[in-house]
Amino acid sequence: MNKFYADSMLGKLSRFLRFLGYDTIYRSEEKVEEMLELSLKENRTVLSQSKQIIAQCSKRNIKSLNMPTKSITDQLRKLNSHLDLSLDVPPSKMRCSICNGGLKGREKTEIIDQIPKGTAKFYNDFWQCTSCKKIFWMGSHWEDIKKIIEKSKISEENEN
Repeated sequence: MNKFYADSMLGKLSRFLRFLGYDTIYRSEEKVEEMLELSLKENRTVLSQSKQIIAQCSKRNIKSLNMPTKSITDQLRKLNSHLDLSLDVPPSKMRCSICNGGLKGREKTEIIDQIPKGTAKFYNDFWQCTSCKKIFWMGSHWEDIKKIIEKSKISEENEN
């Protein structure tokens, strides 16, 4: 499975890749050199909007992909066309959108005191990050996420 290291300008893309189940590190404070070394060591594809970073990757034989667009739909399309990514949202394989940790299904009764009361009333399926312990559920925001992902599956030519 593809693993990624997203540059600091690609926070939204890194969250979407995690939703899709891809192991994605997001560079927030690390130096470029640290990102390149870890990508080489862990066989990660560097995603960046910086031509300089892409050039450094090329010199060091690190897989990379230039992501010049700011549109999340276009970024997912580009990844799908270049790397043949699966753009399906499998809850069993999703990763934490905050820290990239794995998610484990949790019973509502186990986490009832850790979620908002209204959430407990309307949702039954929950996941918890094994690293940062954040709890997730497929709330109303998931409809927007699914629309973006579905739109990214349609080629630009067929969109209109």
